[in-house]
Amino acid sequence: MALEEDALRHNVSLNTLVDQLFDAHANYEQFLEKMGMMRMAKLTFRRILDISPSEGVAQAARLHAKDQGKVAAISKYGELTVTNILDGLFVMFTYGGWGEYHETRTSQGKRVITLVHDLGQNGSTYLLNFVKSIFEEISFEPKIIPTEQGIVIEV
Repeated sequence: MALEEDALRHNVSLNTLVDQLFDAHANYEQFLEKMGMMRMAKLTFRRILDISPSEGVAQAARLHAKDQGKVAAISKYGELTVTNILDGLFVMFTYGGWGEYHETRTSQGKRVITLVHDLGQNGSTYLLNFVKSIFEEISFEPKIIPTEQGIVIEV
């Protein structure tokens, strides 16, 4: 009954909802457990970001990318590539609750990824440094534009 109510609330069929739940479990939940990660309320994370100095937030993000982010991507995909990093960001945003992941292509065929969040200015600082650092691991420098509501990545 709870699943039927949830499907109705999200305006999807029960089968679609169950497919989404299986997908989230297979692509994210098991991975969280395997990597020793934990869930935290978004509001709590935002509060931590808000009271932290920007440089401390930037340093934490760089360490997260170099330690956990790199290991998680290699563990999930077997290697660290531009495509795998972007897929990891998709999973992080789609299943991890970080915000919204949007992707388009320019007329020149470049991928433009917009990561939208509600974590405030230090949330953008965190994401900017995380993304920049994880791409540095493969000696790739994408164009990254931060805003207060997110970052735009062009590759």
